[in-house]
Amino acid sequence: MLTKTQEELLEVLKSGLSLRLTAGRSIGPQTPIFGKDGLGLDSVDVLEIAVLLDKHFGVQLQEEDAPSRAALENIGSLADYIDRQKALGQP
Repeated sequence: MLTKTQEELLEVLKSGLSLRLTAGRSIGPQTPIFGKDGLGLDSVDVLEIAVLLDKHFGVQLQEEDAPSRAALENIGSLADYIDRQKALGQP
C-alpha cells in the first residue's frame, strides 16, 4: 500500500515523464526508479525528475548531494525525501 506522497509522486512521474507502466504490474515503495526492474528510467531522467519535484512539491534535489542520491533509490525513499524536505520548510 502506498502513502499519499508515494501515490502523488507516481502520478507526477507518470505524467511528467510520460511513463507507460505495464498493466497489472505492482508498484510499491521498494520499486526502483531506475533500471528495467523498476520504472525504467535512466540517469538522463534525473534532471527532469528534479524539475518535477521542484514544480509539484517545492522540493529541490541537490547535485552531488548524498541524501539526494539516496533519495533516488526507489519510490519510498524519494517520497520520504519529499516529506522530510517539506517538513523542514526547505527546498
